[in-house]
Amino acid sequence: MQRLDTQTIKPGFQFKNNSMRLTVVHFYGTDKRNLALLVRKNDACPYITVRDLSETGNGDFDWAWGHYFSDFDEALEDYRERLSELP
Repeated sequence: MQRLDTQTIKPGFQFKNNSMRLTVVHFYGTDKRNLALLVRKNDACPYITVRDLSETGNGDFDWAWGHYFSDFDEALEDYRERLSELP
């Protein structure tokens, strides 16, 4: 997996992960880690907080783990809590 350019990934950036089309709502990255809050339309749990978002060799994107939410405020709270965990 390729490390993402933290200058490129900004709110509004759209990408795909297999069949999912996602949009970045929030993104913060350091030299070693990153954290993103993503949204995917038309899904029961459209909000995802992900750690270590990266580009795969085939143009898709992947992440180390994700927490899925049906409520935006809960997802945003999770994102904010996990910001403190970044090195």
